[in-house]
Amino acid sequence: DDARTSTDGYFYTNVSATLKPKDSEGHIGREQTFDRPRVTFGADADYLLPILSLNKATPKLNTRDHFAYVQGYPDGTVKPAGSITRAEVAAILFRLMDADSRSLYYSTASGFRDVDSTKWYNTYVATLNNAGVITDSRTGYFRPNDAITRAELAAMLAQFAEKKSAAIYFSDISAGYWAANAIALTANLGWINGYPDGTFKPDQNITRAEAMTLINRVLERKPESPADLLTNMNKWTDNMDTSKWYYLDVQEATNSHTYTKSGTHETWKKLR
Repeated sequence: DDARTSTDGYFYTNVSATLKPKDSEGHIGREQTFDRPRVTFGADADYLLPILSLNKATPKLNTRDHFAYVQGYPDGTVKPAGSITRAEVAAILFRLMDADSRSLYYSTASGFRDVDSTKWYNTYVATLNNAGVITDSRTGYFRPNDAITRAELAAMLAQFAEKKSAAIYFSDISAGYWAANAIALTANLGWINGYPDGTFKPDQNITRAEAMTLINRVLERKPESPADLLTNMNKWTDNMDTSKWYYLDVQEATNSHTYTKSGTHETWKKLR
């Protein structure tokens, strides 16, 4: 509502709501209608309200500083083929937000029923939710310990794009699929790829290596060969084969470094 059109001196912040209770045996309880939430406004409302924006600024990622955003395990592995949870992805994206976006959207209250304020991931989830990055939890549950799917990660990453729509072109993504636009958008930007048969497999869980590869593309972090890295970097016993498709991306994601760029690819200069 616009307070300037008010006829009763209030600014309404939501619609009214009616509670219609029913117990487990089907017995109907007494209905209760709640008043519309409202605030009063002063004589300066005409001056103040027009400058308020209801559209959130697009959150941004820190593409400048190449710091490690994934940690290995105490046994010296990084488990590239392992799954990655929704909470772990939230932690990564929170760390990768630029300082202005993190400050603007910082929150410790998400409202998700399964995100307790004492959990290690609470602030990460709450901040991303406040920034509009988490868009697939309309049921009130975030499911922090579930492995994240390809569609869910695409939906989160799409919120960091300035562009907001793109054509759908994967054979297994219908126009009515909940993440259709996010998948099309991130594919159009070159952040994600489909499979040779033209499918995307949106509900398939994503591996840690795949997540690092996608995020590196978004951040434009791209060494082209092992020669672009440094010999004294962190190394992982399950990521020693330089011929693996994910070798460079795993090393990029797990080592903080300075770098120089030549065209689109980078060469590391010093570990940080």
